[in-house]
Amino acid sequence: MRNLILISVIVSKLISCQTSEKIEDIVVIGGGLMGSSTAWELSKYGQNVLLLEQQDSIYTSGSSFGEARISRSLGPKEDIFSFLQQTSIKETKGLIEYLNEGERDVLHSMEDIYRTSPVTYIYSKSQLNDVENLLDGQLDKYEYASTKEEAEEKFEMKISDTTMVIREYKQYTGTLNPKVLIKKLHLGIRKSGNRIDYNQKVTSLKKEDGVYKIKITDTKTGTNKTILSKKVVAAAGPYNGILMKDIAPYFRDLISPKRLFLSFLKIKSDKYDMLTSDQKNRLISSYPVAYLNSEIFYSMIEKFDSDQRPLLKVGGHFLRTEIKELDEVWAMKLTEQEIHWSKENTVDYLKKLDLPIIASDLEYVKGYSCVYSLTESEVPYVSNIIKNKVDIDSSYVLVGGMSGIGAKGSLAYGLIAADLILDKKNDSFMYQKTKSALGSERLMKDIQNID
Repeated sequence: MRNLILISVIVSKLISCQTSEKIEDIVVIGGGLMGSSTAWELSKYGQNVLLLEQQDSIYTSGSSFGEARISRSLGPKEDIFSFLQQTSIKETKGLIEYLNEGERDVLHSMEDIYRTSPVTYIYSKSQLNDVENLLDGQLDKYEYASTKEEAEEKFEMKISDTTMVIREYKQYTGTLNPKVLIKKLHLGIRKSGNRIDYNQKVTSLKKEDGVYKIKITDTKTGTNKTILSKKVVAAAGPYNGILMKDIAPYFRDLISPKRLFLSFLKIKSDKYDMLTSDQKNRLISSYPVAYLNSEIFYSMIEKFDSDQRPLLKVGGHFLRTEIKELDEVWAMKLTEQEIHWSKENTVDYLKKLDLPIIASDLEYVKGYSCVYSLTESEVPYVSNIIKNKVDIDSSYVLVGGMSGIGAKGSLAYGLIAADLILDKKNDSFMYQKTKSALGSERLMKDIQNID
């Protein structure tokens, strides 16, 4: 009888342990720019958050990989992407202030993240209406050259009669460093008392009895576990569609991952060293650049080497190709044609800067494949998911479909995602306009339009 009672007590305790399993308040899936920004904004609000990332603490691939992204503000009146960039800068300042609280010396600064530099935009005369709309009532500081004479006078650039140039001048426009920003976001998350679990790949996500069951594989040890959470934010980049297959399968139709290539070039040392100080300064101050043509050639300075020679990052926003295996695309090497395209467009720009550089003066240093997650409209989603095509699920938010335009507004996307999952209100006009453009009302319409 005594043994029977003992067994009953043990069984009762085991059942009690199973039913009292810890349930997380909020889990954010994806530790890149979007997920880290969301986890930080939630941490700032005093929430208990667990951030999951399938890579290690140092990124080796992914959409947030690298050391430079264009940060630009110039946009037409009431432009949501200008608002996102400026809001992100404001939120980043708040992060820096928080990290420096209680420190004897100021250890963090905005200049760790941002390299302020003029941003150059090149348009064709056929885009004159777009340019006029852009500059109408423009509050950001800029200079505009509508003729080759003006371009020579204002920018020391040599352009054709069919070309126009705009330069944007504003603090923290230029480039931002995703690698450094993610590191600081993670510092802020941990300083607030929240957790980040690296090497955790989510293999299954379901909702049962109002609680999310998240199955995870440790990518280092191969061990599996399941965690529970009341709320979830998905910010898994191109993996969002796979992640959402049991929760909101329509995202596989609404967000399409596409491969893009990035090429890294440098001017050969002997040629670069032959440039005058004026020529070097003109080159450096003329990056980043975007050709607003059908391909959207963009280039920026990724970093400087130990001798202060720039490494140029080159890509084409619309040069997108299909992906067969998402896990393998990151290792795809550039083709000779892609390398040639990078050099050809770079030489064309350097010629506009009146620099004596030809294709043979450019050295291909490296390249890698990245992934853009695309919506049909090219506008991202930051939205609660939709149940039964009509009901908003307030316990789940997706941040995705960044289409290559996410980095400059990353903390703003995170702020909106945090506000949605917590049902926080912000009645400012531009916030509401942006939230509407990214959010659930649009998502409902997109779901209904799926064939």
